[in-house]
Amino acid sequence: MDKKILIVEDDVVFCKLLTRFLRKNGFEVMDAQSGKDALELLNLNKFELAVLDYRLPDMTGIEILKEVKRKNPKSKIILITRYGDQDVASKAIDSGADAFISKPINPDELLQVILGFE
Repeated sequence: MDKKILIVEDDVVFCKLLTRFLRKNGFEVMDAQSGKDALELLNLNKFELAVLDYRLPDMTGIEILKEVKRKNPKSKIILITRYGDQDVASKAIDSGADAFISKPINPDELLQVILGFE
């Protein structure tokens, strides 16, 4: 698999866990713990998929989603959040997210969603 994935998650331990898990499954993965860091990575790389936390210290995952789509409209987006309410899910889908997953996330389930895009 040659899919390049961006993970944006402010929980450092969880972010690194997802990064390692996806790398072990054959993906090239880069991660960021803030919106600012994610935007810097987006300026230097093209990602086929982004896994974005909705609530970040400096912006929302939807703001990052819009920038990912602006740079690469074909990118797939998975939005994740602990705040799994219907309003956030609807806003995410309306903004171009391809999937919405509520925390806690089972890494195997996330992998199945990712593989479903291929």
